[in-house]
Amino acid sequence: METIEQGLARAIALLNAGQLEPAESCVQTLLARDGAHPALHQLMAVLREREQRWDEARAHIARSLAARPEHVPSLMIAARIAQASGDAHGLRAALQQVLRVQPNAPDTWFALSLACHALHERDAEAQALQRTLALQPDHVEANVNLGVVAQERGDLGAAMACYGRAYRARNDSFGRIANALCSERSGALWLDLDALRDALRVA
Repeated sequence: METIEQGLARAIALLNAGQLEPAESCVQTLLARDGAHPALHQLMAVLREREQRWDEARAHIARSLAARPEHVPSLMIAARIAQASGDAHGLRAALQQVLRVQPNAPDTWFALSLACHALHERDAEAQALQRTLALQPDHVEANVNLGVVAQERGDLGAAMACYGRAYRARNDSFGRIANALCSERSGALWLDLDALRDALRVA
């Protein structure tokens, strides 16, 4: 009889080959032998995610994380399930747990800022964006989004500083910056786009 680890490897190979039903059958057989094995629940969560059976996917990844709460791959699966199923609170919680384990991951801080934005938590969004930029100062999307937050707060000077950093890092951010400047409550309408580009170069 194959070991749990051998069966798990076979199930992963089946999943990677797109053979979802054989992979699920293999995992179910293994779970009948060891119903608490965290890697089996992790893999079953992925299978249920593929089928968009969100409640079952969440239940399996929760079982996996109960046994190893700081296992980053499982936490990222929990975040992915939450995002795909429209669970913004679950997404925020999973990302926060990832950051407790890996506090220096700018992409995760940025993902957390987006989750906070979806929840209309502007202070938490700004804090996550600031952490992103502390770790990666040239993160274009974080600079643009922090500029938008500054505009919402009525601080056009701070917004322009953020937009300037974004534009200097990647000039294809110009369209979104120009749109934000004329869309938010506190902004400016630039009729001369070349003048706006010049302002961003020195902001």
